[in-house]
Amino acid sequence: MEDEHVRRLAEAKSYIAKRIEELESEIQVLRLLLDLVNAALSRESFTRASELAPAAAAPRPGRDMGELVSELTISSRSGRELARFEVYERGVVIRPLIELPLDTPPFRSFFVAKILEGYRRKDEELVKAGRISEDEAFDYELDEEGGIVREIRVYNYRERRRLDELRSALRWTLNRVLERMR
Repeated sequence: MEDEHVRRLAEAKSYIAKRIEELESEIQVLRLLLDLVNAALSRESFTRASELAPAAAAPRPGRDMGELVSELTISSRSGRELARFEVYERGVVIRPLIELPLDTPPFRSFFVAKILEGYRRKDEELVKAGRISEDEAFDYELDEEGGIVREIRVYNYRERRRLDELRSALRWTLNRVLERMR
C-alpha cells in the first residue's frame, strides 16, 4: 500500500517535471515569435519623412527640434493605432490616438517617472560633470487638457538607443492603458 503511494508520487513528480520543461520550451518559442511580430510591426508602422503628406503637423513653436526625420505609428498587438511618434533631428513629438489620462498608473508611474524622468536625471548628472551642455540635456514637456494627454514633446534624446527605448516603453505603456480601458 505504501509502496504504491510512493510510486504514484514519483510518477506525479516525473510528470510535473516533464510538463514544466514542455511549458518552458513553449514559452521560449512564444517569446521568440512575439519578438518577431514586434519587429515586423515596427517595420510595417514605419513611414519615411519623404512619404509623409506635406501637411504633417509640426511641433509647437518654442524649442527647435530640427527637421522631421520620420513618423511612426505605435500600434497595439491587435493592430489598433495607439499613437503617432514623430522623430525630429533633436526631438520627438508623441501624439496619443487613444484617450490617455495623465494619472493612469502605467503612464505616470512608469513612462513619466521611470523613463522620462530617468533620462532627465542621467543628463542632469552629465551636465554637472561637464560632459554635456545644458542645451544638450534630455528634457520633455507634457501637454494635457482636462487631465488627458494631448502631446508629449521630448527634446535631446541624443542616441538611437534612447529613441528605441522610448518607442518600446511607449508601446508597452499604451498597451497596458488599452487593457485597463476594456
